[in-house]
Amino acid sequence: MRTGTGSFAIHGKNPYVNHPYPRGRRLAAVAVTLVLAATGGALTALPATAAPAPAGPGAAQEDQQAPVVFPRNADIVGAGPSGFLSQTRGGTPEFRWTWYADGSSVVLEGASAAGGGSDLVVTGDRGLMTVSSLLRVYDMSKPAATPVEIDFDALGDYSFAGLAGDTLLLERYENGSGVQYATTLDAATLAGGTPTIRKLVGGVQIDCQDGDGVWTVEGSALYDCRLGDAPQMRSKILVDLASGTDSWYVQSNDEWAFDGSVSATHVAWREGRLGGDGIVVHRRGEAREQWIPDAEAKVTDPLYLVGGWIASGQKAHIDGSAPADAPAGTVRPFTLQSIETREKTAVLTAFSSAVAGPGGSLLVRGGTPEHGEGLYRISPRADGGRPTVELVASTGQATLPTLTSGSTVPKTLSGDQLAGGVDFSWNLSRGDAAVRVALKHVRSGQSLVQEWPAGAADPRRIDWHWDGKDPERPAGMSSPARAGEYEWEITATPDDGIGVRQRLSGRFTVTRPPAPHDFDGDGTADLLVREVNGDLWEFGTRPVAPGGSVELVSGTRVGGGWQSYDRLEAAANIAGTTAPDVLARDGSGVLWLYQGTGDRDEPLSGRTRIGGGWQTYDRIAAGSDVTGDGRADVVATDKAGVLWLYPGTGNATTPFSARKRVGSGWGVYNEIAAVGNLAGGPAGDLLARDRTGVLWLYLGKGDGTFAARTRIGAGWGGFKDLVGVGDANGDGRADLIASSGGTTLYAGTGDWKAPLKGGVKTDLTSGVPYNTAF
Repeated sequence: MRTGTGSFAIHGKNPYVNHPYPRGRRLAAVAVTLVLAATGGALTALPATAAPAPAGPGAAQEDQQAPVVFPRNADIVGAGPSGFLSQTRGGTPEFRWTWYADGSSVVLEGASAAGGGSDLVVTGDRGLMTVSSLLRVYDMSKPAATPVEIDFDALGDYSFAGLAGDTLLLERYENGSGVQYATTLDAATLAGGTPTIRKLVGGVQIDCQDGDGVWTVEGSALYDCRLGDAPQMRSKILVDLASGTDSWYVQSNDEWAFDGSVSATHVAWREGRLGGDGIVVHRRGEAREQWIPDAEAKVTDPLYLVGGWIASGQKAHIDGSAPADAPAGTVRPFTLQSIETREKTAVLTAFSSAVAGPGGSLLVRGGTPEHGEGLYRISPRADGGRPTVELVASTGQATLPTLTSGSTVPKTLSGDQLAGGVDFSWNLSRGDAAVRVALKHVRSGQSLVQEWPAGAADPRRIDWHWDGKDPERPAGMSSPARAGEYEWEITATPDDGIGVRQRLSGRFTVTRPPAPHDFDGDGTADLLVREVNGDLWEFGTRPVAPGGSVELVSGTRVGGGWQSYDRLEAAANIAGTTAPDVLARDGSGVLWLYQGTGDRDEPLSGRTRIGGGWQTYDRIAAGSDVTGDGRADVVATDKAGVLWLYPGTGNATTPFSARKRVGSGWGVYNEIAAVGNLAGGPAGDLLARDRTGVLWLYLGKGDGTFAARTRIGAGWGGFKDLVGVGDANGDGRADLIASSGGTTLYAGTGDWKAPLKGGVKTDLTSGVPYNTAF
């Protein structure tokens, strides 16, 4: 209805005084219809009541197959005994009538169209029926009949308001009775194709402002109006089209009427009140009001009636997205609720449109997981029981996107398999869905995301190539994916507004062999440093090229308070997990174990006390398997120059067995480093630097002892720390990092005669000032 200003008058009486109903509600009498009784063969009058759908069992969902096709990406506009009218979404709409009998269909010309519970269809020449100048009225029960045309320019200042069965509703705006732009709703007959207007209740003028629509069923129409002299208030006008009588329902100042509906037995609408939102229900012919609280729904959600049952739901967006007030990816289902018993049950997963059908039925474009998407008929039962629900036309689409056979997803992946990336593929049960794939490292929570727009293929195959890199990627950097559990998640959002957004997920595991300095599980070496203020940092590296140098990819602050330790050593895996551990000696000589977690954000867990008395050692080296049993060991030189071996047990509570004396004369060295299998021998090796700066190699025999030393070269006295980091440059051989405020990589050769290549300087600590590297 058009907007305007004015005051309310009904036979000169104010409807707000002396009313017999609570909260300012009043019933009075008006009538507002244009009856279309076609003659002359152009149109055939239809029965007043269409035959209802066959009664079924009390279950809310009938197990039926629908041979009739409902167009995809379309909504329901009208429905009669012989078929239904659909309208496509987006762009220029297509209006198609489909017959139930054989599924055949025809496209009707027009820029807009409407139906109203019968086989009559009205089309308009403009995008909105209410502003169309030329209407065509079709009788789809006789498709060969010529449509009747109504020229509104010749008829007068009328516009289309609705269609109720075989009754065409019109409205007119006029001046008079001191009211500017009052809305009048008149009645007329159509004889020989020419409408003849007549008022059903003479002298009654309905003064409305901002009319918001009309809901029609056969023989009745419910108007929603805003009153002229009280614009903050609304009224509902229920018109019985056969008898010409009407009823008024007026809201008081603290009540706001919203969408409503009418059935053969009841009238209802949503209403907002200061005390809370809900539904107002009246049995037709009775003044008593029922109030049904409904805080879950919005007052703007659509509401319909099927006999004595309220049908309602949260209308899905046509792009499949959830309304702003709904949790991500969800919409409230379409439900039926008994007015009498308040029994409530969900019958459709979601819906996008609904219209009144013959026999008091409701035709809903929606879907269920069991029967898919299409047009569902909800019909009242003669005994007042739960209405029957049946699928009458199908889109052929599944409501919930699911995975079908043919998907390819790994269960486990090794580091080698990740080297060239991995291909994933998923087959979905429907193709017209926007798809989002997220890959998450479960422990860290970091994710990679890729999205695809909705497509036309059905079923839909999603192919995705993962490059095998870490989901946590600092700007301009990437590193191999960390070991651990990963979760993939597909979010499929149907683009037709019916199917609910669905999340499908699964998990797989990335495995990597333990590495002595891989604290975050990505297969590459990490360097730990203690900052001068006592903060501990972990710096991740990656090869620039296999066999070449390395570069920094990440830096993580582990925590503070590490200045209390005078010796720190990366100890490889001595506690029985897959991640390397750290040994720390405090000023009193107590040795502590920090177990590795494999988590970049928290690479170390809380400390465990190993034991005291370690102040007798001036050098400690950890991380190599010198006994050949597959477990990391620790060696230490005491102040008398004796080298001791602490064999690893793999037990976190007692990580070492009793110490063994290896040999003496080690007091000439001021630094020793456990470097793993640096020189191609059977077990872990040691590097030792003497006080003149010469570096020596001790080749491990695999029994806890070492071969005679081999001179590597001089000039190593300028370095403070020598760190055996394992394979840092990705060539399969152990490497050495030497630090003295900066870092230099010495790549391993695997040759005991010349085990190290020339040094390459590189900043692996991002400029953090540190006093210890390990």
